[in-house]
Amino acid sequence: MKGLRKYDTLQFFLFILPWIIGFSAFFLIPFGTSIFYAFTDARLPGAVDYQFIGLDNFASMVNDPIFSKSLGNTMYFVLIGVPIVTAGMLLLAMLLNFNVRGIALFRTFYYLPTLVPIVATVIIWKLVFNSEFGILNAGLSLLGGDKIDWLGGKSTIKPVIIMLQVWISGSGVLIFLAALKNVPRHLYEAADIDGAGRGRKFLTITLPMISPSILFVIIIQTMYNFQMFTEALLLSKGGPNYASYTFVYNVYKSAFTDLKFSMAMSQSLFLFALIALFTFVLMKLSKRFVYYEGEN
Repeated sequence: MKGLRKYDTLQFFLFILPWIIGFSAFFLIPFGTSIFYAFTDARLPGAVDYQFIGLDNFASMVNDPIFSKSLGNTMYFVLIGVPIVTAGMLLLAMLLNFNVRGIALFRTFYYLPTLVPIVATVIIWKLVFNSEFGILNAGLSLLGGDKIDWLGGKSTIKPVIIMLQVWISGSGVLIFLAALKNVPRHLYEAADIDGAGRGRKFLTITLPMISPSILFVIIIQTMYNFQMFTEALLLSKGGPNYASYTFVYNVYKSAFTDLKFSMAMSQSLFLFALIALFTFVLMKLSKRFVYYEGEN
């Protein structure tokens, strides 16, 4: 029996060996290298001429005013953008949950933008919101309204990015739609017998039953917004006046424009710790608000 257990253990590790190799090569080793370089003054990856400077990179990072602006913008997208986008996903999923004629076609059409690469989507979005010849401003002109500098205004660029996230949120809508389909119908029937209205049924039946899906979508959106880069780069290059200058965009500039590789590694470690903290807090809070049917 002992020999059989050893054989099973060996077989298990042989099966997961490709995953171990991939995890080590593409995550564990790069992560360890990032930690190492974060405490040096290396200017380029693989540099051999560097010195250990302790926490100097972290001190310089915190004292940099651009760091504060990028962190503030990122927190805006996390604390304001995530609830808006999540609520938009849920609303669209509820609309697509109605059994009306042609609803499958509407579901397909709404999911299509998710299949388009994010770079192409952002470029199309930039054309739509262009202040001079954009489709949106052309429509406003036909209605007698003034043109709006959507991408060049400090007060408009963030809402535009949030609307873009709603536009490409087909995957989240699909998750919510599947969750809504799995809510037991007898709960609604019992609520109808008790005379509960739609709002009451939504708050006491729908939300608790789909709360695990809500938690999952919120965590995924939070991680996405913490790492937002493409939208900030292609829509406005972090402008105007750093209004869309996200944290990852700051990491990118530090590494590839300012050639401060070690500083970029320090910023990346800070971001990793921030995402881990937010995820930990969300998971702790979920014990109070998330209902799992299999639990007592």
